[in-house]
Amino acid sequence: MSVVFHQSEQSLTSWQCPPFEASPSVRLGWTEEQIQEGEAYISGSRSYRNMGPNMQLFDAIFNDRTKSTLNSNFLKYNIRKFVETLSDVREIGIFGSDAAQFKPFAETENKVLKCIYTESQYPRALREVLQYAAVMGIGYLWPKCKAEDYGFGERRIVFESLGMLDVVPTQVPKSNDVQDAYAITIYSYMPIAEAHARFPLYQSQLQPVNQLTSPSRLSAKRLDWAEKFRYGDTQRNWGNLYCEIRYTFIRDLRVNNTGYELPMGDANTSWFYKVPSIGQQIFGGIRDGQPFMKPAMIQDCRVYPNLRLMISGSGAREPMYDGPAFDWHGKMPVVQYTVDDWPWEPLGLSLVESVGSIERTKRKHERRMDQVITVRTNPPMGYDRTVTGGPKIENFDLFEENVRAGMDGNPQATFQSVLPDEVQITDVNFSFLEKLTAMEEQQLGINDLGTLMNAKLNLDSDSFDKALETVGPIAKGIAATMEAGNAKVAFMMKFMIPQWMDTRRIIEYVGPDNITPELFDYDPESMIPSHMPEEYMHGTLPFDSIYGPDGEEQRIIRASLYDKLTRARSFAKNLRLISVPSTLLKITQAQEQTKIMALYGRGFPLPPDYVAEKLGLDNWGTLPGATLLERWSNWEKLKIGLMAESQQLAAALGLGAPPGAGPPGAPPDGGGGGGPQGSASTGGVQHPGGRPPENRQPGKLVVKDKNSGAPRPVVKTTR
Repeated sequence: MSVVFHQSEQSLTSWQCPPFEASPSVRLGWTEEQIQEGEAYISGSRSYRNMGPNMQLFDAIFNDRTKSTLNSNFLKYNIRKFVETLSDVREIGIFGSDAAQFKPFAETENKVLKCIYTESQYPRALREVLQYAAVMGIGYLWPKCKAEDYGFGERRIVFESLGMLDVVPTQVPKSNDVQDAYAITIYSYMPIAEAHARFPLYQSQLQPVNQLTSPSRLSAKRLDWAEKFRYGDTQRNWGNLYCEIRYTFIRDLRVNNTGYELPMGDANTSWFYKVPSIGQQIFGGIRDGQPFMKPAMIQDCRVYPNLRLMISGSGAREPMYDGPAFDWHGKMPVVQYTVDDWPWEPLGLSLVESVGSIERTKRKHERRMDQVITVRTNPPMGYDRTVTGGPKIENFDLFEENVRAGMDGNPQATFQSVLPDEVQITDVNFSFLEKLTAMEEQQLGINDLGTLMNAKLNLDSDSFDKALETVGPIAKGIAATMEAGNAKVAFMMKFMIPQWMDTRRIIEYVGPDNITPELFDYDPESMIPSHMPEEYMHGTLPFDSIYGPDGEEQRIIRASLYDKLTRARSFAKNLRLISVPSTLLKITQAQEQTKIMALYGRGFPLPPDYVAEKLGLDNWGTLPGATLLERWSNWEKLKIGLMAESQQLAAALGLGAPPGAGPPGAPPDGGGGGGPQGSASTGGVQHPGGRPPENRQPGKLVVKDKNSGAPRPVVKTTR
């Protein structure tokens, strides 16, 4: 493990972040150097070099020598269709846990996450990110906790969309993932009133962006982009009303070897903690029910285990904040999305660029066709000047009503169009346009995505199975990329919810009946679990007994031996991601669900909790057992016990045995199969009616009676 011990400023290399003990000018100067390195990284990408032409093409800004005013922009429509299909997600993620102590917490977090999805308008933010990615090549999503009302209001988890120019990374590894970078800087143009409210100590130093000089071409381009596309091309300079705020996140590797404990962060905040020095005796955990101490190792002594954050602003002469990053997840806070990624293009490729030549040719051809049609309806006319009536002919208007003109000779021979017969529109022109349109849609993968969208919207139609087969590789590849990004967002959320959501807010989301006593941490401002799993004694929280004068026992819960941050990290790590949304997930799930229902309906021994999980039924419950067979066996035992209890209750109430019930301890009619139609030993009770299978070809899972309200999966072996 590569670490950085406490060093003097002179011994640091240029890439190393200066320690917090360094002078403000040194730390601020280092951030400027990192921004220059990151801007050089962006400037070398193909997406950046072609960003200007791509935006002009996307906005249908072009000049040619034709006199046509036709300006079709089907490219924008195609990309909008592309983006809308991909951003149609119905959840952020679903969590579960194998530890019994964390199951109620996982269920609560899932409910909170669904409320955040709705409250934050997550699909809208994701759509904006994909719009950046489609046109620029890459887009970023920044999940963060933001206090409303300029920092004085209620905290909410929001998702901010960012473009290629807003995120400046340095030392990006071969993975091309900015979350693995050494440092990233996020640019935000904040209204000057909000900047003064959020950074009150620096009101005298903050300056609007119009008073600054751009240190680089990319910085100037960022300002031009913000003024023209983001804030509108207004008559007054928008730079008078906005400040440039920069958030630099650093993977600082410094380890505390000072010999004393370092307090980090702001006291009484969720990002405050203490860092032991190497070799210092610290709490090591619980072994055999007893706490023990251990010497602090390197991993225990990292000064910034959750990244370091420096905030600087336009005009500020020092960092406005320099300390631990606020979030507990310890990841670079932005998640990147690309729709056309290649290993040698770290910032992805723009879809506009991939179809640029096709779109330009199509627009040029459309405008020329428009020009030809226009000139043929009002063609240039010629006449014989030897024929009488010349001045009248020169002023002759073919489209004026009730026009009469007398002349010697044949009028048609005297006055006729001089437009060559070759200047006309034929079927070849329309066929060429259709070919260009098909080429563009194929290049963008519109056909694949269209099939995907139709399959999502028509799951009960007869073409469902065929639609699944025709989902092409482009849609599958984009869906996989989307799923990777969404999984990173969900990973961050499982840390952010317990950090930023207090119990009062959680009750607003899930109701008081869904809050367990342990969830309070005996602190109404936190949802962190009160104790670690190893602190439980025989399934209950540790307690001390106090006896009153009357001998009545009163149990006082002991405080946890672990600090709050350690418990929070353990809680988040024990939550595993069960599913994340992607445009293809529901389609592939439908295939798997059909298979599972076919097996379950034929009596294959599957536990019902597994079937419920695959069908997306929340909060069904979990059966004990390490394997599916063990869980199915426990389910069969549970059914027998429930049947015996129901018979005893019926006898006690004088109702008699339920219909079809045998003697106590016997399974109900139909055997003990995993599904509702039979047992594994008998193969299950088949669906009544129908002809026997002919087995003419290999079996294929299909769904019959889709429109009847009672669809059923079957194995089709006939053509």
